[in-house]
Amino acid sequence: MRHHPLAVAIATVALLSVLQTASAHGPAPVALEVLAHDGEVPTLLRTNLGLARSAGDGTYEYICPSRWDGNELFLAEARAGGEEILVHSAGVAYLSSDAGCTFSALTGDELYVTDAAETQTGFVFIAEDYPDDVNPESSHVFEWAEGALRELSLPVPGAIDGVVGLVPEPGFLVSGHRPETFVADETGRLLLSAGPPTSRLTPRAATGAEVWLRALVEDGVSLWRVSDGEATPTASATIIHGPVYDGTRWLALIDGAVHEFVGTWRPLGDVDWTCLRSHAGRSFACSLIAMQELGGPGPLPTATPVFSTLQFGPPRACGESAAQLACERDWAHFGGEPGWLDTLPATSPTGDRRAPGGCSVTAGRDAGFVPWSLLFAAIVLMRRRRR
Repeated sequence: MRHHPLAVAIATVALLSVLQTASAHGPAPVALEVLAHDGEVPTLLRTNLGLARSAGDGTYEYICPSRWDGNELFLAEARAGGEEILVHSAGVAYLSSDAGCTFSALTGDELYVTDAAETQTGFVFIAEDYPDDVNPESSHVFEWAEGALRELSLPVPGAIDGVVGLVPEPGFLVSGHRPETFVADETGRLLLSAGPPTSRLTPRAATGAEVWLRALVEDGVSLWRVSDGEATPTASATIIHGPVYDGTRWLALIDGAVHEFVGTWRPLGDVDWTCLRSHAGRSFACSLIAMQELGGPGPLPTATPVFSTLQFGPPRACGESAAQLACERDWAHFGGEPGWLDTLPATSPTGDRRAPGGCSVTAGRDAGFVPWSLLFAAIVLMRRRRR
């Protein structure tokens, strides 16, 4: 059976377009948070695909969600250069003491973990009784330190909404809004008790006697400053990231614009950042596939790339064979979507992925790409055949 070359080309174009569209349904890789840093580079990061751990050569190994419960919509904390990692996913806390090779559950079905933070000595996390966690009257506070888990007794007036560590200083802060608004330190000493409840209130940052809280409000969030036992609302917006302290000033990302706090929040300029976070005195901003460290002179902080998801490499072989096989499947899925499987990771945050032979490559291809050159060649061939 003979086929018209134009029909063959059209069918080929259609097939390739369908295949490419089908291969692009997964999430785009995004860096979300620096979890550990060695003073030179981030050593552990959270992404929307899993964790990224520095391999020491400029590349990062993939720590897959199947190492805990398979859920990539997780939150995490890390310490000791990323050797100890706490993940909480779907209400369960998981701990790794071997840099993400294996994870063990610290909690079970009777509790629902709502928040966690790194401390100077380990981790602290907040949990509610499950399934009675819709409107809890109190919370459980757990501390992981020196290889042991213990429950702390904090005499706070109600349920805890969130926790923030004071690293590198010792201690942590908790806050809540039921039955009254409060902020307390790790001993339960109240730093703020503001009477009637407001809305969910989580601590975002603290330095010295200054604490920043984020509250849910109608159509968005608000940012509160606590100083000398008084809380003052400073901003309300659809989205607020931060604040972070860059060593000289407080910065926040408010509805896509960087602001500095000078008694009020003053806009410095629009940016393309999608997050603003701090870790151990350093400030970081997310931007598409990159993580950037903020610093340098000038009103608008300089953003220097320190990590790119193009530096992602496959997971290291470790743990039991069944767990490793599940991790390889995760990598085949999440690494296959952007076209990384047949390439080597970039060795710097501004580099490209490489072909096995060493040449730079552009990983992945837009789903909308259509090889029109095939169609053009078929049309030329058809005209020649008619002649």
